[in-house]
Amino acid sequence: MRVGLLLRPAHVEHEATAQAQRHPDRRQFRAGRLRPATGPDPNERGRLRAPLDASQPTPEVLVALAGSGKTTTLQYGALLLARAWRNQDGQLAAAKLECFTDKIPLPIYARLTELMAYLRKQYAQNRAPLVGAPPRLLLEALAALLDDPVPGLSVAVLEAWLQRGDCMLLLDGLDETGDAHERNGAMDLINHLVQAYPKNRFIVASRPFAGLAERLAGFAERHLRPLNAADMQALLNRLFLALRLDAPPAPASPDAPQPLVAEAAELWRNLDRSPRLFDMATNPLLLTSMAVLVEGREPLPTERAKIYQKLVELTIEAWRKTQITRNLPPSKWQPFEESNDAVRRRLQFLAAKMLEEERRELPLYRARELLRPIYQQNNPTWHEERCAEHVRTLLSEIALHSGLLQAHNSDDRFSFSHFTLQEYLAARHYTEQGSDKPDAVATMLGRWRERRWRETILLALGHEATSGDQETAQRMVHDLLATNEAEALLLAADGLDEANVYTIPELKAQRHAVSRRLQALAALTSDWQQAAHPDPQIRQRAATLLDRLRADKAHPDRDDDPCARPGLDLTRSDYWAARIEPGCFSMGDNNGKYDDEKPQFDYQIKQPYALARFPVTNQQYLIFMDSLAGRGPDAARAAAEELLKLMAQHEQTIDGFRPRGWPGEHYRSGEGNHPVVAVTWYAASAFAWWANHSLLSAAERAAGHLIRLPTEAEWERAAAYPLQLHANQPRAGRRSYPWGDDLSEQVSGPISATLQANIDLSKIKSPSVVGIFPHGAAACGAEELGGNVWEWCSTPTGKYPLPDDLVAESLYTKHKSSNSSYVLRGGSWGYESANVRCACRYGYHPTAGYVSSGFRLARLFSLP
Repeated sequence: MRVGLLLRPAHVEHEATAQAQRHPDRRQFRAGRLRPATGPDPNERGRLRAPLDASQPTPEVLVALAGSGKTTTLQYGALLLARAWRNQDGQLAAAKLECFTDKIPLPIYARLTELMAYLRKQYAQNRAPLVGAPPRLLLEALAALLDDPVPGLSVAVLEAWLQRGDCMLLLDGLDETGDAHERNGAMDLINHLVQAYPKNRFIVASRPFAGLAERLAGFAERHLRPLNAADMQALLNRLFLALRLDAPPAPASPDAPQPLVAEAAELWRNLDRSPRLFDMATNPLLLTSMAVLVEGREPLPTERAKIYQKLVELTIEAWRKTQITRNLPPSKWQPFEESNDAVRRRLQFLAAKMLEEERRELPLYRARELLRPIYQQNNPTWHEERCAEHVRTLLSEIALHSGLLQAHNSDDRFSFSHFTLQEYLAARHYTEQGSDKPDAVATMLGRWRERRWRETILLALGHEATSGDQETAQRMVHDLLATNEAEALLLAADGLDEANVYTIPELKAQRHAVSRRLQALAALTSDWQQAAHPDPQIRQRAATLLDRLRADKAHPDRDDDPCARPGLDLTRSDYWAARIEPGCFSMGDNNGKYDDEKPQFDYQIKQPYALARFPVTNQQYLIFMDSLAGRGPDAARAAAEELLKLMAQHEQTIDGFRPRGWPGEHYRSGEGNHPVVAVTWYAASAFAWWANHSLLSAAERAAGHLIRLPTEAEWERAAAYPLQLHANQPRAGRRSYPWGDDLSEQVSGPISATLQANIDLSKIKSPSVVGIFPHGAAACGAEELGGNVWEWCSTPTGKYPLPDDLVAESLYTKHKSSNSSYVLRGGSWGYESANVRCACRYGYHPTAGYVSSGFRLARLFSLP
């Protein structure tokens, strides 16, 4: 068994290759840059992009959470770009990295922790040079650190390359450089470097932290999407093939996917059966850790803290076994003098001290200072030299044979192989202090405002809830809630989710207390005007965590479930907004921003109807997909069976209706009440047909009741006008936006005076949980008609005025689809305010499905 290898830097090329080839839109350099994650439709109004200036590329910051693959992305990019640069192989750069440029840049990868450590050492006596320092200072550090792999590399040579604009600098680990002061110093140095050498390309990788966007104001922000099903299978296959050193099995045909080896197939079956495990496996570090456990024949936990616990135990055991299996003469071999638990406690102590001292790397001399008192207390006969040698041997052996540690500069400095492992071991240190444990945990929890401590607190709470003392977990949640601060509540909720709290009866009271507060914070209670947080990003985080805790529901599963709200259950009457009666209204806007909004004209609604309160959500859409697969309630399955026959006639497939944003057959945890996105017009129309036949009886349908996508006219009438129209005044009471004539840009103060929709100004940067913008509701009670997602309508795109005989279309009704463009309304999360006006309209091909587009249903009532 070669467990430690998966965590060691020698295998980063293998892991990087697996991750980078998972999907073409995840992590690529376009024109020497990381391509952003799939965003809004590229040519839609309100998102016009400035042309790329090749002479001054935009610097970028790659922001992602722990274990998401930031370092692997940069190292893989540097590796392939170096190969392409060495051979001036433009085809390699284009094919593997989508780097289209006349001259391939020289990649220079560096860890900012090492650069800043060098500068701190050089200027230990005088920190002044680091304040407002010239860019040459950073080049000095780069040259010094590159001197070992590239002897003779001088600052002058580096400076000459940068002056010509021939380089791409990949600067990793900004968040790990130290405290806020140290990070600010690092960011200032980076800004100076960019300003001095603007012709080069710069990519900085970091976890998110306060002040990042403001300090690197000129940088474009990029993100890594989570792994999807195909990504996971590819990565697992490569990991296990690397362990076996086997040739990959041949696919059945040139176009067929690579067959899974036995271990990968076993782990994939476990992931596919467990939504929670699947969700965890979208994180590359956690997926790799799971593979390590499978390789070690360990049972697979469903909590992150337990996975890391098993991982640490397994890697220390692997290190221990190397002492036995090493090819040494028996007379020279002796077992290491400490037990596995003792070694783990030493590592925990070092990890905690590194966190307290804000170190990512620990010099050997500092490790000796920290551990010497422990060894001298346990072994009174040990002199100082014996202690020093013991510490050096311990850390060097663990770095060499376990993969938990990495050694640098000939064992002069050590770091944990991943920052998350350091955070986990630090968490274990604070929770294993015997009689001093309450004080130690309180000290750790007292740092909750510092983002650097967030992961450690989460892992401590997760460990105590699942493997430690549940009373400690209860106290931690209580103390966080006692602060009455939003961030502390979110941290407590995240910790309970980490612990899979739904399965822990002892924490039911804490789960209920946290859920109620999250619901209020997110504006999902009737007293939202007083209780909700004004910042939409906070409301989004609260609502997402509420869903992860299985507490955002239309009605409780059990009497003790604390939260329920209207509008989420397709089968209930509260799913629909208020009924709108037939009548004449004025459509379009002669003063509108875009020509296709003109001219305004009168239009007659002929049948009473109601729109759904919210867009269709992932949770609702999953019921539809399950019914197509033969699962679910009888009525849903019966309607799906009929729909499948119609789909076959039009060559539509179930896979074609699966949202592109889902990582597999299920949406990501926490996104159940996000609007479903990345679905085509055909899929939206099919859902509406299915809802019509599963929710309405045959008698209701025969009487004229109908569920379908709204027409463009029905959508605008509901969005722009009061319930009662004024006789002979078809434009009376019209609103510019669904909520009124003004759009607020505020995100503080009373929620009723803040931004009313999820648009670009919200900074949410994704679809949001439905219902967190109650002050953006239309007069009929339908919410989020402006913002969040563009909504498909059932009518084709056409010039104004619309004809009176315009009908709703669908593949599956008598009004067959025959058009190449259908209307989208409402704007979305990535668009400016002009797009959420009631008059704004857009058209797109029915086969298109973007992360900014979804749909909502309309219900038509029979005429008297």
